[in-house]
Amino acid sequence: MRLPAIGMIETNSIARGIVVHDVMLKKAHINVVQSNTICPGKYIVFIQGHVGDVEEAMADGLERGGSTVVDSFFIPNIRQEIFPALAGGNMEMDVNSVAIVETFSVSSSIVLADMALKRNEVKLLDLRLAAGLGGKAFFLLTGPLYEIEESARHLQEEAEPGMLTNIEVIAAPHEGLCEAIGGRIM
Repeated sequence: MRLPAIGMIETNSIARGIVVHDVMLKKAHINVVQSNTICPGKYIVFIQGHVGDVEEAMADGLERGGSTVVDSFFIPNIRQEIFPALAGGNMEMDVNSVAIVETFSVSSSIVLADMALKRNEVKLLDLRLAAGLGGKAFFLLTGPLYEIEESARHLQEEAEPGMLTNIEVIAAPHEGLCEAIGGRIM
């Protein structure tokens, strides 16, 4: 069962990130989804749980993280499509148009992916976090061209300043690209 709230703290110190992990576990009953180093020398602690528990753990984690916190988020009602995308993509999905959204931080990518799913009729194909990306992250959306373009516009308007690297839209992706990203031409 997926729990309704998630949170993440991203630090520029590996040592402090590990301490943040410990502080969060001691504060509330949460599940740790991911806790590890990411490029370039950063650390993330990604948690889930009931809204109040995640909120309490995040507050203590942010306080302990202090000036080492690069980015963070708390999402009380996360879209469940985020989880399969984190685990390697939503394979075998019909692909119409595609948006590629690239961010400077892991946290901002998850926040923007959740926002896109809540605001527009789009589907999440994939969500990649920092591994081999120099600390950046990206996700792929698919849907009708109008919805993809609207989603891109909303994300550009709503992204935290400095956290959005780029958004590219492909109106009619080639079949070879669709195969590479795990989808089928619609």
